[in-house]
Amino acid sequence: MNTLQAPLVKPQAEPSKRAGYQAGLDVSKGADINALNAIMVLQSRAMSHELFAAAAHSVVSDLAILLGCERVSLGLLEQRRIRMTTISGVSDFRAQQDAVARLASAMQEAVDQRCAVVHPLPTEKSHHLVQEHDHLAQSNGGLSICTLPIVSGGKALGALLFEKRESFDPPTIQLAQDCALFVGPLLILQYRAENSFQNVLQKAVGIDAKRQGPSFRKLAAIACLSVLVVVGAWPTTYRVVAEARVEGEVQRVLAAPVDGFVRSVAVRPGETVVEGQEVLKLDDQDLVLESQRLQSELTKVDKQYRDAMSKYDAAAIMIAASELEAVRSQLALAQRHMERTALTAPFDGVVISGDLTQSIGMPVQRGQELMTMATERAFRIVIKVDEQDVTQLRVGQEGNALFAALPNPVAFQVTRIAPLAQTVDGKNIFEVEGSGAQGAGLLRPGLSGVGKIAIKPSFVAAVWWHRAGNWLRRIYWRLSG
Repeated sequence: MNTLQAPLVKPQAEPSKRAGYQAGLDVSKGADINALNAIMVLQSRAMSHELFAAAAHSVVSDLAILLGCERVSLGLLEQRRIRMTTISGVSDFRAQQDAVARLASAMQEAVDQRCAVVHPLPTEKSHHLVQEHDHLAQSNGGLSICTLPIVSGGKALGALLFEKRESFDPPTIQLAQDCALFVGPLLILQYRAENSFQNVLQKAVGIDAKRQGPSFRKLAAIACLSVLVVVGAWPTTYRVVAEARVEGEVQRVLAAPVDGFVRSVAVRPGETVVEGQEVLKLDDQDLVLESQRLQSELTKVDKQYRDAMSKYDAAAIMIAASELEAVRSQLALAQRHMERTALTAPFDGVVISGDLTQSIGMPVQRGQELMTMATERAFRIVIKVDEQDVTQLRVGQEGNALFAALPNPVAFQVTRIAPLAQTVDGKNIFEVEGSGAQGAGLLRPGLSGVGKIAIKPSFVAAVWWHRAGNWLRRIYWRLSG
């Protein structure tokens, strides 16, 4: 059986301490005044220690003696999970994690239910969940268990767990609850104060500000101010930082030339194509039938024209000639539509959008966008700049963009600043284009990353103040009326 190596016997208190508790408290009689005295003694014990570990160990040890318990444990709630901090009679329990985990699970069970859990449960309170308490009782020799959440302001802070050979009677439970209510939060406040950011920082650098006195705190403040001044005056380059993406320098949209249906698809996004390669074919059956009909109509009208010519009938010749011209125009248009049902690549490049391989037979309308192609070796970098930074940008400024797929930043030069803003995710942004990217052979259309455009040499403090100053000016403008 894996249990803590703490002796599961009643702690032997010093004679003076045991006599003091017995004289000051009679739990069986439920003396309110004596219970209040005991709580005050426990509070004074907690406050007499500077460190949380010593205060918590003193309190749980006194509670074990006061209530006749074999063991008293304290756990704190951190990120909704109980973390064991103190066990009476045990100075180091890190090597006994299994037993500690059972204690923490029992505390977690009581904290989750937000009520005291007594094991074995009285018959009138059998509705409580005690699964973790059952596991703990199996490992501690069948001791009675009482777990009390430590609650302050309606919020659970931790738990106290008492283990005793005899069963817990109502007066003992009441006193334990009073201790959890009035002593537990005091320990937790002491723990939080000891583990605050300031104290942790002081411990990390080996400084005890309380012992150094006011002069040391003044020197520390001067040192911090000096560091801020040095950092703020450090020279740097003011840059505009925004999201970036890669696009082909030349992009072409392939649209449906006529109404019809998708017959076959030869490429998918990401594949390279050469100029003139067929990438998509529309169904031309209707156009073939229409062409055959017009061909027959053309033969008929041509015969009428020839008959009119043989008879030298000027009126019939004029009518037949006009009809013949109209039919020829319609036939030429139908044949042209038939030729355009096969969409070909306008240049050497790569398909960047329009996966229609799973859409065979899908109806399309004239002008509907089907695919988008981009040049394979010529790219542009598009930076989405916030409206509050766009006024500082100029054509010709240098910048760098880092993409997730590339190991090193890519340099570029601003070539165009869009004159019209777009609304993206509730923000007004301007698209800034850059070209002349070095290492363009590694770029691919669709890559996304972060771009930085150098504005001018500056100082760290000026960079910090830029956005903060703009924000403060806007707030002042709104509030000034």
